[in-house]
Amino acid sequence: MGEAVSLFPAHMRRYWSRPDIAYLLVSDIDTLRYALVWRTETENDLIRALARIAADLGPLAI
Repeated sequence: MGEAVSLFPAHMRRYWSRPDIAYLLVSDIDTLRYALVWRTETENDLIRALARIAADLGPLAI
């Protein structure tokens, strides 16, 4: 029927807005947590710098 339901974080409405998708708030679920992940063989100075900044900032509420 061309219809689907999927859960997305709230910021999707702001950054990936589409006129053909309706984002509805689900208020009774836990906060979605994120983590930085990368393959160790691709690690470089830029990735380590990003990881340091994320660790220094700590958890942020959006």
